[in-house]
Amino acid sequence: MALLLTLIVISVAVVAAVLIVTMLHLGTPGTLTLFLRFVAAAGIAAVGASVLYLVYGSGGGVASLAVGDMCMVLVPLLLLVAVRTLDGAAFLWPSIIAFLLAIGVAGVTAFVPLPGSLGVKVAVLAATCAACAWVAARSLALPASAMRIVAFASGGYAVFSVLRLVVAAVAGWGSRLYAAMFSFVPATVVGGLVVLALGVAVLQLRTASDPSPQARRDRAPGAIVVIGDWRLASAAYGPDRVRGLVRDLRAAARSLDPDAVDVPRGVEVSLSHAVVTLAEVARAEYGWSADEVALLADGVSTAAVRTHPVRLRSWRRGRSLRS
Repeated sequence: MALLLTLIVISVAVVAAVLIVTMLHLGTPGTLTLFLRFVAAAGIAAVGASVLYLVYGSGGGVASLAVGDMCMVLVPLLLLVAVRTLDGAAFLWPSIIAFLLAIGVAGVTAFVPLPGSLGVKVAVLAATCAACAWVAARSLALPASAMRIVAFASGGYAVFSVLRLVVAAVAGWGSRLYAAMFSFVPATVVGGLVVLALGVAVLQLRTASDPSPQARRDRAPGAIVVIGDWRLASAAYGPDRVRGLVRDLRAAARSLDPDAVDVPRGVEVSLSHAVVTLAEVARAEYGWSADEVALLADGVSTAAVRTHPVRLRSWRRGRSLRS
């Protein structure tokens, strides 16, 4: 009972700390900022896992191992949620599910002896990393090279975890082969390489979405056109078709405005009556049906996305009203 209470207290504290980092963003605009907050939370979880594993190795007891495993599986779970946010997907319930799954892994570690609990943790890591790789590979976020890095790094760790399970099943968790390939040192090296790759991808995303101040001053405030109800569209036409609509929308925008800028679920253009104009092009040039055209919406009025020029325009309007 004492172990269970200790585990619950520590788990709630860790989850609360990560929630503070991520959920403070609720109600504010900017998918990239939300993505970066989830990535930061994943980084906190990774550091916490490393510290707790060192504590366990120094005789810290099973509670430190359980919470360390919880933090470990939180890393790819939070990264998966982060990648989904770049395409405008909902994040609140996926985040809650991620935390519940991580706490479940902690419970398994607390009450299932090794190596059974280790096998559960590695299996969850393999499945989560594979899912993250799949979502990143299909993401519409730009630059595409950053998403490829995320997909490659996550997929690589998924393969590493699967090999870990296979070697353990064939040779045994205590075999020399397992110790040589998957002990603390090689696992740490592989994890470090994955973290380094993800850091490069995050830097690419951050740099690509933050043009120079001069570039922002030179660009006139634009209109944002998006697929307005992503969930409804995905349910009606399927995710693949909706992604195709976004690609068509961006291609149509660039045919009229070569300086169009991609935003989550749509595009920003310097066009008058942008929604109507792009709807006509989508219908005439890309064969959209009337129902598909009806999905187009003003990204600002729907609060789907915000960009620096739009915020600047809103600020100026508010200033003029006050003066």
